Amino acid sequence: MASNPPKRVLIVSADMGEGHNATGRALHAAVNRLWPHAQVHWSDVLTEMGAGVGPFFRRVYRTSVQRLPWLYEVFYGAVWRHRWFARSAKRVIGAWAGRKLASVLDRIGPDLVLSTYPMASTGLEWLRHHRGLTTPVGAWVSDFAPHPSWVHTGVDLNLVMHPVAAEVATRDEPGAVVEVSAPPVAERFVPGDRERARRRLGLPTDRFVALVSCGSLGFGSTGRTVTELLAGDSQGVVLVVAGRNDQLRRELTARFADNRVVVLGWVTDMASLMVAADVVVTNAGGATGLEALACGRAVVLHEPIAGHGRANAALMADAGLATVCDQPGELTAWLHAVRADPDRLREQEERALRYTADHRIEDGLRHLVAAGPSYPVGRVLPAADALFLHAQTADAPQQVGAVLIFEDTGPTWEEVVRLVSTVPGVFGRLVPPTALRRGRWVRDHAVDPADLVVRRAGDWRTIADEFFSAPLDLDRPVAAALVEPRADPDRMAVLIKAHHALGDGVMVLQALLSATGTATRAWAAPPTARMGTAALPSLSRLARGLRRLAAGGRAPASALDRAGTPRRHEFVTIPGDRLRAAARSAGCGLADAVYTVVAEALHRALPDAGHGTSAIRMVMPVSLRQPTSMRAAGNWTGAVPVDLPIGPMDVATRLHAVAEALREAKSTDLAEVARAVLHAVGWLPPLAHRALARAMYRPPWFNAIGTVLPGPRHEIRLNGSRIGQAHPVLPLAPGSGLSWGALCWGDQLHFCFTTAPGVDGPRLAQAVRTAAQDLIDQSVGRYG
Repeated sequence: MASNPPKRVLIVSADMGEGHNATGRALHAAVNRLWPHAQVHWSDVLTEMGAGVGPFFRRVYRTSVQRLPWLYEVFYGAVWRHRWFARSAKRVIGAWAGRKLASVLDRIGPDLVLSTYPMASTGLEWLRHHRGLTTPVGAWVSDFAPHPSWVHTGVDLNLVMHPVAAEVATRDEPGAVVEVSAPPVAERFVPGDRERARRRLGLPTDRFVALVSCGSLGFGSTGRTVTELLAGDSQGVVLVVAGRNDQLRRELTARFADNRVVVLGWVTDMASLMVAADVVVTNAGGATGLEALACGRAVVLHEPIAGHGRANAALMADAGLATVCDQPGELTAWLHAVRADPDRLREQEERALRYTADHRIEDGLRHLVAAGPSYPVGRVLPAADALFLHAQTADAPQQVGAVLIFEDTGPTWEEVVRLVSTVPGVFGRLVPPTALRRGRWVRDHAVDPADLVVRRAGDWRTIADEFFSAPLDLDRPVAAALVEPRADPDRMAVLIKAHHALGDGVMVLQALLSATGTATRAWAAPPTARMGTAALPSLSRLARGLRRLAAGGRAPASALDRAGTPRRHEFVTIPGDRLRAAARSAGCGLADAVYTVVAEALHRALPDAGHGTSAIRMVMPVSLRQPTSMRAAGNWTGAVPVDLPIGPMDVATRLHAVAEALREAKSTDLAEVARAVLHAVGWLPPLAHRALARAMYRPPWFNAIGTVLPGPRHEIRLNGSRIGQAHPVLPLAPGSGLSWGALCWGDQLHFCFTTAPGVDGPRLAQAVRTAAQDLIDQSVGRYG
């Protein structure tokens, strides 16, 4: 078993009869035995799929089995015989159930997922292929016959009920990982003393007792079953459990006045009835059959119901664990035979006991946890991620990164390799979109993180220009450099970059901090795949936002509208705590002050500022992460355009003008609207998606990109080495000459300005330093 037991386990079942929930309860009990401190959560997939879905499917199921068994048999068989039909059904159900289960997984954050219902397993498989689900998933097939809709290649382990069932499952679903499980029944279903159980229940100890149970819904020809049992033994006793079918209970009570027939409704101690019985007669071979086998009792399937009932009956008979009586009179003849030769019944009981002794439910749970996270073979990139594959050009590779500066000895090469290993998507490659196929991430088992790290010597600033200007190979979308100083004043640095299609700056920061071991709880966990998608705005908000975006029109022409190589990177550090205090004293926030400093610096550094250009349009990536997606991999931002004033004015006036512009932009839901537009564009064919993405993600719609990232406020160390600075690195948009990121790190604020040829990066960096100091000084002078 893995050294780290699961803390949260999710059981996904469905209220479709009682069998699926009974399997879930057995798994719940096994989890409690193995990992007493684990929290176990439940979800009903039919409830999650929408209001009315559960009642609708239950009504269709009851109607099909009771009134249209031929139609149910045709559908059941078609899925089994025609793989294309099974694949089509799984595709539809998977997308539906998977999208609905996404929010459940995000909310609970399970370490282990156990499915007891085929639609749940199909949805989880879809989440693995389309949303990158890595949590181990086990699917328990509690029907004896593993129908193709039950078995999935996209879950980690399919648990079936017998070796003959495993053969069927692997034949019908090639590539699926299949193992045999003990019957997933409650602990009380164990062999016991028959005579003692009868005395406790008030049953005769010298009669043959048959227990008839056709599941919680009481399907099938129960009346004929009772009639044949009475005909087979004139002294025998028949116990009938009608389950939740009150109509059946009333009909049988009225029909069989014989005192040899006892009709019961829903019972809570089914195990005692089974132990007391000589034989259990059922018609579906689901939970009732498994519970009977667990009690060491002979099982007879009489007139199996259509579909899964007949399939289960055939396979249980092949396994030697049940007798099938499908024709009129067969059950009576079988009872005559076993009454004449009791050894036949004892042999069947012994086979049941041997079967249930071979496995334990805990075996499958241990296997799942020991295997650890499971990575999908590949997944289609969401529109927000695919944008950066479509938009990248030779002059503007789309990659995000960070520069970590160490105060003392710095990390070893092995430690940098471990850092790189935390970045989501590192163990795979990006496949660009084609005319017919969307961009994808594909798992690549050949990736060794050690091959992604290079060792360099020299000044880290100089090396950073080269490192971040070089485009990443899509086959290896993550890279790092360990820069060792040549001279004493220099410091050791680590440069890391990842393709923007893998995630945004928050994701990269989360990955790096999670590997340090000194981050606070908010940053300590590594990024994981987020199952859900960002919430879309209401239609009215969407309409207002679209009107606002359209009204913005083109951005003003600017000296920042440039392209080309090589790119330069300027790194600036300013006192973040003092800037925060200055903003607070003016009734503003830190982000207001940072954008003000940048606007003031552009006023001072741009050649046309103050000479006809009074504003530039800055795209501000606004995080749309919710509490359930703070550690989500991928891109979770909405682009908000803000017209920053760069004309002549004093810095205090500029602060309030910028603050007002930011407040107005954030109050109009533009981030959600921009995300919704991006999501909608993603539904277009790949060529149209590419054309629109390239048209939107460039001037003339904006001049520059800039963002302020949150960060840890306390000291961060990597294996004892203090990380004194962390600079976020953003890519240039095609045709734009400036992007910048600012990261709060302790009491400092660290910038990286990425510039194209023609934009004076050093001059801009110096202007940022002086503008920040001027804002701080003015606030001290004005507000005391």
